[in-house]
Amino acid sequence: MLFLGFSAGLPLLLVLGTLSLLLKDAGISKSEIGFASWIGLAYSIKVLWSPVVDNFKLPILSRLLGKRKGWLLFAQVGIAIGLYMISQTDAGTHTQRLVIFALITAFLSATQDIVIDAFRVESNDDKKQGAAAATYIMGYRLGMIVAGAGALKLAANFDWSTSYQVMALCMGVGIIGGLLSPEPPHKKQVLGETDLEKEITETVLQPLAKDKIRLKHKIESSTAFQYFVKAVLSPFVDFFKRYKWWGLVIIAFILSFRVSDIVLGVMTNVFYDDMGFTKDEIADYSKIYGVIMTILGAFIGGYVVNKVKILWCLLWGIVLVILTNLLFAYMATQPKDVGFLISVISADNMAGGFSMGVLMAYFATLINQEFTATQFALYTSLMTLTGKILGGFSGVNIENWGYPMFFTYAASLGIPAFLLILALFYRERRLSREQ
Repeated sequence: MLFLGFSAGLPLLLVLGTLSLLLKDAGISKSEIGFASWIGLAYSIKVLWSPVVDNFKLPILSRLLGKRKGWLLFAQVGIAIGLYMISQTDAGTHTQRLVIFALITAFLSATQDIVIDAFRVESNDDKKQGAAAATYIMGYRLGMIVAGAGALKLAANFDWSTSYQVMALCMGVGIIGGLLSPEPPHKKQVLGETDLEKEITETVLQPLAKDKIRLKHKIESSTAFQYFVKAVLSPFVDFFKRYKWWGLVIIAFILSFRVSDIVLGVMTNVFYDDMGFTKDEIADYSKIYGVIMTILGAFIGGYVVNKVKILWCLLWGIVLVILTNLLFAYMATQPKDVGFLISVISADNMAGGFSMGVLMAYFATLINQEFTATQFALYTSLMTLTGKILGGFSGVNIENWGYPMFFTYAASLGIPAFLLILALFYRERRLSREQ
């Protein structure tokens, strides 16, 4: 899981945070850099193709390696090719082409995330999910160190083209990890056989029951329709059957939990550059030291979630995120200070690692293993959707408001998640009384 986490963390910054500095060096404006962050929406809409990944076997690779490992190798090789193509594109003269390559890379990276999420959940029982999530996040953050600090140092000492070529080679770590990992066990079901699928089919085709019986039977026996019911409708119906209208509250919470962090993170590299920090300083303090603190926070989260009720962990996580994000607003009013930068990065990354580790463990409690990949993709997609949309306007907001007001605004975006956690506490107490 460590190698797979590395493989998942590597491309993320290369199409987002690190890419923002590449674009800034090419003379692209803050507003355009902000809009380019919408490339990250590929991670937020991956739920749209997760049913295909969850149920469809790639013709050759899946037969040779297994369903999950086949998809994993396909995505990883594609990411490596995408990073190489970025390295061969001049950002100043062919910005649109570079963004297209970055978008394709992000799409394949999001596909890889779908597979790895399913890999992790299917390979571990509920009691081991917290530890598995922590190990995954450690690998993920190590990948981000390479994609952040490593890429910046290579760009500072050589150029961006060399940097991205080396990053493409680093995808070999994930490829090796995937090939060495055993194919996880996953349930195999015949289409249309489960009670849920029968119930959905009957509900969807009910209007045809009286007047168009022959058409109803033809659709009902169609493999394409049965696949649609199993792969697309069943995971979502299952979620709402289990949580009823509280499912809407849970979805609202997932949509809001990481908004503050994501909106702030879109422009942090540009902010450090504007504050006068060099690429080497950003690499050393933000991308290496900061990620180490994130790993520490993730392990603390993985440990605490096994000792304390998960809702309390989520509450502590969002409070820490709000408070640490406010430190950026204060730092923006001060002159360049390496010591204060390290303090802010330490607090912010530890809080982020803790909250992310706890959130991943929370997701594992929400899924039905019959729909592992689709439901996990739903949660992780929703987790970033709102933040990615709002984050696209970060450059415009900074140009209009300045950094202090922008960071204060970003911190305040965590308040809705705080209130929704309180609502989930109410649900838990209500369920306890009913039992």
